[in-house]
Amino acid sequence: MVKNEVELHQESINYIHSTFSLYNEVNQLDVSITNPIIHIYPVKDTYDKEGELSGYVDALFFRVDIYDTENSTVCKGKKLHDAIIPFEELRVKQIKIFKDLSTMIVLKGSFQISINFAAIDIVSVKEEKSLK
Repeated sequence: MVKNEVELHQESINYIHSTFSLYNEVNQLDVSITNPIIHIYPVKDTYDKEGELSGYVDALFFRVDIYDTENSTVCKGKKLHDAIIPFEELRVKQIKIFKDLSTMIVLKGSFQISINFAAIDIVSVKEEKSLK
């Protein structure tokens, strides 16, 4: 069994609570999200107790929360995933371990994100410039 624990200072605990309280939970993602933040929480192995593989051999199943920074909303995925599949190059602004031990991916730009399948699909949305 692998288990991670990190002792946090009270200021860090306060930061977690104040940050997450800025967002209202929604049941589905908007069609396009600008500058999303993705939090990945590991949940379980892709091998079951009988040794059957039901995901990628080198991955863990994870739960995902996707934050829409423009609308101050968060969609907390209910399904388990084993990969994030970008369909093209993504403009990744940051990747880091957030204080709640989730892996945090900050993207720059507008994206369509699908969390309906085992792999999360991310597609960049090209912004159309209006003609004047």
